[in-house]
Amino acid sequence: MQMVRFIIVNLISSLLYCTHALAARDDNAAYSALLDFASISSKTINSAGCLVTGTIDFGGFVSKLDVFKEAWLNRDYSADFYAQRRKQVFIYIVVKRYAELITEGLFHNEKPSSVCSFSINAKYDDIYGKTQDMTVVTWKFDQTTNGKVVWENFDPRDFARIAIDYKITPEAMSWLSDEPSMAEKKSSDDQKICQPDMLKANAVFIRATTYCSKNYMDSPAGYYALAMSRQCAKSMGEETLKAITTDAMKQLDGLARQRGRVGACRWVQDVERNVLRKVAN
Repeated sequence: MQMVRFIIVNLISSLLYCTHALAARDDNAAYSALLDFASISSKTINSAGCLVTGTIDFGGFVSKLDVFKEAWLNRDYSADFYAQRRKQVFIYIVVKRYAELITEGLFHNEKPSSVCSFSINAKYDDIYGKTQDMTVVTWKFDQTTNGKVVWENFDPRDFARIAIDYKITPEAMSWLSDEPSMAEKKSSDDQKICQPDMLKANAVFIRATTYCSKNYMDSPAGYYALAMSRQCAKSMGEETLKAITTDAMKQLDGLARQRGRVGACRWVQDVERNVLRKVAN
């Protein structure tokens, strides 16, 4: 595993200098597949600051979904299950893996002295077949945080927890909200009705990755809120969805400023309890 990580870090170094020379030598199929459709589109490191932007192609990801299922997903679920939830797999798992690789590669090779700001833009075809370009995640990283990480032993699934201000954009959340939940399907009638409070809870759980150690998206409450959000996506316009989710995220940001991370996460716990009461009923 350490050798694979070493190869990957050097591979990202090559990416940062616009070459895929090492890609064919990487024996990790998932990372090799990822680097077939992801690249560094811009990188600026100077006395004024540090800014890195990556680009990742959703269509390229979909064509390699089976590879990622074998490496990074629960094999108990079928390929069809993940195909129906491909946007969620893309944003929550594959994009995050790429974010970690970009960060590790940069800090391993460049050692920037200032705080680095990162973003990843995704290319995808909309319902009319027109290619769109959307920023899907943003985050920051610095040498202090880098010094705490033992990259050879680090689990990339935890990257959103250690990155500074890791955020999935409201645009990305609106884009994936039309998919079925990653949770098992429920047959109750209330799944067919839009519940705006669940839409808000879903947005809060997403933003909570910035402040809280617990991954609320990967919890019964998170799965339920996401499933309910899907129903709202069917009945609400895109602008309305975006407005509601953005307001909910801003509410948590405001609480974090007022009460700190601990206070904000206590509030998120209350949101989780309210969602679980709905599940129990």
